[in-house]
Amino acid sequence: MIRQPRYTPQTRIDTEDFQLKFEQKDVSIAKAEMDEKGIVCYYQSPEVFADKGVQAWITETLEVFARKRVKERLVPRLLDMAKERGIDVKGVRVSSAKGRWGSCSSRGSINLSLYLILLPRHLQDYVLQHELTHRLEMNHSPRFWARLDEVCGGKAKALRKEMRGYNTSFLIQNN
Repeated sequence: MIRQPRYTPQTRIDTEDFQLKFEQKDVSIAKAEMDEKGIVCYYQSPEVFADKGVQAWITETLEVFARKRVKERLVPRLLDMAKERGIDVKGVRVSSAKGRWGSCSSRGSINLSLYLILLPRHLQDYVLQHELTHRLEMNHSPRFWARLDEVCGGKAKALRKEMRGYNTSFLIQNN
């Protein structure tokens, strides 16, 4: 069985904070540019998408730009939320985790997945608030959910349920 390329010229990511699109252009090698909206990858012919190296390059490019965008947009939002709530955050790291949107260590560090930038803003905020709440409660007890509900307008469990509809491959559309 021949495995189809993950990315095609029709692949799109289109969220409030991050866009990925491909444009055919007279270029000698595939290249990418980032602007305020996201990434545009230029390619000379659709045949380049059959190359495993090009597929790997697209993933690496996506991750580099997504990591940059998380640092520019989500980390400052997280720190602002922490300040508003009077919560001390010892550090913030951006990881390439695909199975977790975020995590919080007992030492006060918060890890955010670079893929978090692909979610709608209200779900990004839910994850940020979720991890900040772990600075107060290092568990998922009723008290944790009550504290999270306070900052999520009583919708913490509904937002958790909505999050279950998302995963990193779902966000990358091949139309």
